[in-house]
Amino acid sequence: MKKIGSRTFMIFLMTLAFFAGLTYHTVNLMVHSQEWVTHPMNFHLPDHDELEYAGKILDRNGVVLAQSIDHRRVYHPEETVRKACVHVVGDNSVKIGTAVQTVRRSSLTHFDYSGNIVFGLGLPDVFKSGQEIVPRGTDIRLTIDSTLQTAALEALGDYKGAVVFYNYKTGEIVCMVSTPTYDPQNVPEDIETNPAYDGAYLNRAVSAAYPPGSTFKLVTAAAAISEAPGIENTEYECIGKDTVGEDTVSCFAVNGIPTAHGKITLKTALSQSCNLYFAKLALALGKDRMTYYAEKMGFNSSLEFDGISVKSSLYNVSDATENQLAWSGVGQYTVLETPINMAMISAAIANGGTPVMPYLIETIGGKQENTVTMAKPMMSKSAADLLYEMMDETVLYNYGKDTFCAELDVCAKTGTAEVGENIAHAWVTGFCKNEACPLAFAVIAEYGNNSFQAAVPVASKVLYCAAEQMKSGN
Repeated sequence: MKKIGSRTFMIFLMTLAFFAGLTYHTVNLMVHSQEWVTHPMNFHLPDHDELEYAGKILDRNGVVLAQSIDHRRVYHPEETVRKACVHVVGDNSVKIGTAVQTVRRSSLTHFDYSGNIVFGLGLPDVFKSGQEIVPRGTDIRLTIDSTLQTAALEALGDYKGAVVFYNYKTGEIVCMVSTPTYDPQNVPEDIETNPAYDGAYLNRAVSAAYPPGSTFKLVTAAAAISEAPGIENTEYECIGKDTVGEDTVSCFAVNGIPTAHGKITLKTALSQSCNLYFAKLALALGKDRMTYYAEKMGFNSSLEFDGISVKSSLYNVSDATENQLAWSGVGQYTVLETPINMAMISAAIANGGTPVMPYLIETIGGKQENTVTMAKPMMSKSAADLLYEMMDETVLYNYGKDTFCAELDVCAKTGTAEVGENIAHAWVTGFCKNEACPLAFAVIAEYGNNSFQAAVPVASKVLYCAAEQMKSGN
């Protein structure tokens, strides 16, 4: 018998392996034809980039925010609701890059297939009888409450800005509004050219970063408490204005005269929002430790949820002078903060130091999309507990409990971020102590100048609305 050569034997083995693989994939294709035909990489699918067959988008209470009727995408019947929700839901385009109809466009539509994949595609029509690819809508239920959305939009009024409220126990974002806005049902023809719509496609809650002003004092305070236990009992005398490094640092001026707070502790300094106290803290901590704690609290890092990439909050003092480092401690210099991260800092304080990750999508096609997920700790429990107490006392003894919704027992910190001479953004951040409504929040009103005239009323209106929703079981 002739001996088989090694080369011939290798060819035989390769041929055998080829046919074995072909048989396996053919059988697999026949058994799993439904999965294959609905796969996004299947180019035999009809064009489904548009939303003509897409499913409904609903709010947390089942209110339909968007749906397809007769191959046409339609939105909520009330214009105010449409405008309040457009940055979350999206429009027919993909211009709002963080909207659900942009980042989850393919999830809104699936395809039902009847037939066998092997005997059909690529063959004459006679072999395709009884086979059909039918687009079906897939519903997405969100965590937002359209009633809170509307309340936030109405409260913002003519201000450009953003509102974020989320459950610091579960992570559900119940309100996320950005202005300026527009009607997705009737997109303005001049939206690209009219200055009134400048930035209308931008969801400022997640895609814009602002100087945080005095809200950043929460970060500086957390750093100081962690580095120097017992510092809350140390007194400092604020004289209103002092030379720090190559220039001065001053506290809030009344009639052009900086406020001298006198002898104050950390608690009083936060309540009275003393710039000099926190400027000196930043200097004492130094660049490296300030940067370390800022980064623990979400700065200089990326955040993503539900396919949405959040703009990074920034803290960079590597080239700062002594005076600039001091000002960074009060949220000025080049510090930038996103509203969503600011809300997470308040959530961390409410949660013993560790925030829960936020999310917008509850279910897709009836299946749970998200679960409670803890983020990395932002601060120690001792620092969080002390800040909790300090924010509570700030409201109780400085702002007044009736400034917000007293029923929800709010802890908060305001901020005025200077962006020009006599021009400032208005901030407020905080959380509810009432465990029946565990919300953390952040509000910014661009060029609002005075937080109590611009940002606080917005937060208050949403909080009162949330209290009513709580009573109604929503």
